[in-house]
Amino acid sequence: MNECLLSDKAGRRALGFKMLSTALYGSSWRGSGIHEFGARPRDFGFQPSHKELVEWRSAFIDIAVRLGTSANTNLETPARLILAERFRGMWRQKAMRDKLVDAAHKLHAYRPWGEGWKAIRSTIYFDHTRRKDRGDAEPLPDILAVLEKELKPKDLIPTIMTYVLSKGQDYWVLDTDFDHNDTSKYEEAQVRLETKALRLGEDFAASDYDLKALESSLFVNDWMPHRVAFGKGLAKGAHDLRADWQQLVKLLEQCQEDSKSFEVFGGFIEEVDSVDPELAQALLDQCAQHPELRRVLVGLHPRRAFTETDLDRCMALLDDPDTPVWMYEPILWRDTYAGLPEARVLDLAQRLLSKPNGDDVVLDALSMKLHGKDEAIDTLGSALRLVGLRAAIQRIQRDHRGSDGSMDYKVECVIAAALRFDGNEVEKLEWLDTIFAVIHEHYGYIHAFESAIATTAALMPEAFLNRVFEGTEEEQQRRLFFIEHDDSCRSPLTAIDMDVLIEWCRSRTDTRVWACVAAGINLWSKDGDQGIVTMSESAIRLLESAPEPEAVLEVFAKRTAPLSCSGSRVSVVQQRVDAIKRLVEHKSPEIAAAAGLVSEELVKWIKHEKLYEQQEDEKREQRFE
Repeated sequence: MNECLLSDKAGRRALGFKMLSTALYGSSWRGSGIHEFGARPRDFGFQPSHKELVEWRSAFIDIAVRLGTSANTNLETPARLILAERFRGMWRQKAMRDKLVDAAHKLHAYRPWGEGWKAIRSTIYFDHTRRKDRGDAEPLPDILAVLEKELKPKDLIPTIMTYVLSKGQDYWVLDTDFDHNDTSKYEEAQVRLETKALRLGEDFAASDYDLKALESSLFVNDWMPHRVAFGKGLAKGAHDLRADWQQLVKLLEQCQEDSKSFEVFGGFIEEVDSVDPELAQALLDQCAQHPELRRVLVGLHPRRAFTETDLDRCMALLDDPDTPVWMYEPILWRDTYAGLPEARVLDLAQRLLSKPNGDDVVLDALSMKLHGKDEAIDTLGSALRLVGLRAAIQRIQRDHRGSDGSMDYKVECVIAAALRFDGNEVEKLEWLDTIFAVIHEHYGYIHAFESAIATTAALMPEAFLNRVFEGTEEEQQRRLFFIEHDDSCRSPLTAIDMDVLIEWCRSRTDTRVWACVAAGINLWSKDGDQGIVTMSESAIRLLESAPEPEAVLEVFAKRTAPLSCSGSRVSVVQQRVDAIKRLVEHKSPEIAAAAGLVSEELVKWIKHEKLYEQQEDEKREQRFE
């Protein structure tokens, strides 16, 4: 660990600090997980005694204190933060408390330890304040209460660093009036903390301190929610708004951070706009020319009515390849921009579609505009629905392998709104064609947009089903593969109403469609609390409606075996086979006879699979080291 910490390479130092953090982790030392391997049983590994654990932690606390007072910022900041993060867990071990108090005094004497004060406040809140009504709660120790008062920041710079320019901005830590029983506690705490941040900004502007005193954290791209209010305070307390603004810009240009936050600038302009709107416009024009501030220009505008002049200033940057298109996303949906002419907003959305990743921006914005709205109301209107369809078409063509479900959700929201109302019929069919073109291109595999495609199937069922059975034989094979349902992949057919599916099948002259549809519906369900596997109601209805029930049952039989399971595969199949066996007593002679034939074949398969599982179990039992 020491070798890593003393390395001149940031990656190795990070590894060393991870070791230090792990060494100080938790309130106890225990193993977890499965410890079996080989033929012999294993225990949980080394379990230190109480004395050994105290010695272990004390040694690593000493290391953290030494690093935290080393006069090396690469070592000081992470070490002080790690000890703060681990404070509460170690405080629960009473034998460690004197050691922790001593460490806190040393760190605080060297430099105010704001991280430690917040850790102490968090410990008091969770372990004492919130638990005081419980009978087993420990009374607040005097040494902890005293330590909290000693470490509370008193001077201006440490107070700003603690309340504004550091991570861990939890309300219950920073707000002394936070009442965990109050239903509006978070909203009220936010108001109080923003007021404090604004006042701190005023105090700093009126002081003799230079902004360089805050340089290390003023633009760090971390979650520090009160920097806007602090920026307002800087402007409110400024003697010369232009001079202080230029000093702020100069400090930004000297900052070496790769990723920066510009919230302080937004707060500064917000306050300037309230006292000198013309100056605010001049500052925004300057931002539009600045190589860094222009990249967040939309967000720097005051939260008053956003005018067409403001929009023109922002739109002038749209064709610059260095301008992030995500900057424009709020204009398409936030109420702040609701006063803009609809035609201008529509023009922006259309132009975004021609930019790299612009479709993501449009889909994100429109999904936010739709969030929480009544589906029966046409929130977007015909023009934005058209833009949404085009964005969805571009997005699925560009990349169908979404990294998570968030984009699927956004596309689903937009597609649902676009398909639910009349109009844009050509684009609706183009969206459907695009889905099946992607299916064909990727051999029936699409690893994202499952919900969006299912919603399309639900809202355009006949057109969707027709597409499945159109095209060449190869295209149909890939499409049929796509609509198959298994235990890990939900078929889009499950989103279509069963009455619609049955009527569509009846309308087709080719009776093979019944078996194809049977491969994609929900087949199994569990009966009540007993967990008995039964055939789903929709599956029974399809079977009873099919002109050739045996073909449908054969498809059902193929779906008895799961692709994967954590236990015995046979036990899963047996429950499903039992569900099919019950159909032997069905009132329809055809279904009963078909169920008998299918069941016989499945019983043979189960016998074979049982033998295979038995052989595999014997192999595992014979393992040895």
